[in-house]
Amino acid sequence: MEKKFSVGDKLRQIRSERNISQRDLARLADLSPNSISLIERDETSPSVATLQSLASALNIRMSYFFEEESPTSVLHLKSGSRPKIENSGVVIEGMGKTLPAQEMEPFTITLDPKAGSGGERQVVHSGHEFVYCLQGKIEYVIDGEIYLMEQGDILIFEATLPHLWRNPFDTQAKFILVLQTPNASREPVERHFSSHPSIKHIGG
Repeated sequence: MEKKFSVGDKLRQIRSERNISQRDLARLADLSPNSISLIERDETSPSVATLQSLASALNIRMSYFFEEESPTSVLHLKSGSRPKIENSGVVIEGMGKTLPAQEMEPFTITLDPKAGSGGERQVVHSGHEFVYCLQGKIEYVIDGEIYLMEQGDILIFEATLPHLWRNPFDTQAKFILVLQTPNASREPVERHFSSHPSIKHIGG
């Protein structure tokens, strides 16, 4: 059975642990205090861009917003058991982040037609990004250039280049996104999913 986590609970918990007010977090994440309040009450689900902003502001991995697992040397996730977050036609499934000093964070992203990572807001972070298109077609915009990805296509790029992803087409798309987190840094994931807050980054 698929797990769904309360982003609001996780955001509220980490704010409490760090003694950060909603207003201060809103300022750090460049969001409105009302947005923070709505997310914490689970009255709205943050976009990928918002998740990234929140993660970056809190200096945590974006995966923190998905699952709660203890560090391990081997991670085996059965089909249908991946934690996920849904928002505005986007489903983000965590694929594990619990190995000691793990430098990659994998996600499965499903995009409904016209959905994307959060409007035209672009993301920049350290490390590299790996993308594999599983189904349909998506557009990746990297440093102003559009890369059309179709089933089976692969894209690898330096994540210090501003980028975003979207599905401007009429059919659903699905892809695997792997964020490299140099030296197990939390920054790439934080920036990518600043619109989804939570409790323990997607594994460890």
